[in-house]
Formats: sequence, C-alpha cells, structure tokens
Amino acid sequence: MYSNRGFIFDTETHKLHGDIIEAGYIGIDVFDDGFLLKLSNYRFNKRYKPSEPIDLSAMAVHLIVDEDLVNAPPFTDFKFADGVNPEYLIGHNIDYDVDAITRAGYDTSHIKRICTLAMSRYLWPQLESHKLSVLALYLSENRSQTAHELRFAHCATQDCDTTFEVLKAICQQRQIKSIEELYKFSELARTPTHIFYGKYKGYAISDLPDQALDDLIEKSDGFLLSSLRTESFRRNELPF
Repeated sequence: MYSNRGFIFDTETHKLHGDIIEAGYIGIDVFDDGFLLKLSNYRFNKRYKPSEPIDLSAMAVHLIVDEDLVNAPPFTDFKFADGVNPEYLIGHNIDYDVDAITRAGYDTSHIKRICTLAMSRYLWPQLESHKLSVLALYLSENRSQTAHELRFAHCATQDCDTTFEVLKAICQQRQIKSIEELYKFSELARTPTHIFYGKYKGYAISDLPDQALDDLIEKSDGFLLSSLRTESFRRNELPF
C-alpha cells in the first residue's frame, strides 16, 4: 500500500468550481538529503463526464470538449487507483483540486494539502505573477525546453510534471528533508507576507500604510485576514 508519501495532483473541471472532467497524479518521495524523486509507476490520468456541458471559458483553457467525454464514466466515479491511499496531496492551489474531488463524493477529510502556490508566494514574493507557467519559466535552467513543454499545459498530468519542477526548487530552497516537513512549510506559507492583487499588489503586509491595512481588513477573509489582523495587533501593541 502506497500511503505514506505524497502525490502531486491536478484536476480539470467543466467550469470554475465545477465537476471534474480530468484528474491526474504522480507519486513523489522526499529524501532526507532534500532529493525529490518522481515515481513513474504511480502515474495516473483519467477523464470523467460532468453533469452538464462544459463551459466555453473552461474549454478554452484545457481544450477538452464534450465529445471527448462521451464514453467516460461520470465524475462521481472518481477514486484513486487500487493500492493508493494518499495522505498528502500536492498541487498549485491544491485546495481547488481537493475541493473538486470532494464535490465528486470522495472523502478528503484525511488528506493533508500541500500548496505550491502558497509556498512560491512566500519564497518569491517579488514576482509579478505566481501562475504555474510563470514559475516554471522563472526557475528553469533551459527556458526553450520549458516553453516547449508548457505548450501542452492544462493536461492534468502535464501540470503535475510542471508542478514537480517547481516543487523541486522549493525543496532545494528550503532544504526540505521529508514530506511532513514540506507540509509544515506549506501550512506556514498559507499565511501571506505580501499582497498579490488589487491596489496594494506587491506591498509587504508589514509595509502597508495604516489606512490601507484597515481597508484591507474590512475586505479580506481567510488566511489573508489573519495575517492582516496580526500586523494590526503588532502595530497597536503597547511597548511595555
């Protein structure tokens, strides 16, 4: 039973926050010297039929059309292959993908989510964008080859391969030595240090003007709100 290592996981959906129409994963292992290994015998890709026609906006991204799914099983049939019981799922904005299989009826309550988007924003906040393709090119030692590979992006397993390259750089940068250590760093990175959209994009939260901090607190939620409130408390804390 392959259960104690991680799987890089990706889905394509029929619309934003919709039914899965493709799911893919590859197994990985993290060694105590920081080396990341891709396990080719744990590689999976399968398509599924959604409950309604594919939205054109989504179709333009992943290029999967309804005719491709005529003989596919329904999206509610999603499950991992026999012998695969993942404890850790890794992906770029992994919450989107885990939520997608949750909507399909798969029990995800035991899964630890590792987000390469959060970790990338934490490590390289200066980048204009943290899209997967941007990161792949930023980190690449051979951009011509990477650009060629990215032409096939938004196939689920191709996105997994691209995520693997980003994950390697993250593990090297942080000297990650185990999958649990990687998970803990991902949890840390979920609380942002910078603003990545809107009027104050590019600002470190610690550098925000007081009025901007107050404005963002009123408009934010989740991890960002937690980070903003922590900064507000720090500024208002008495020095004795």
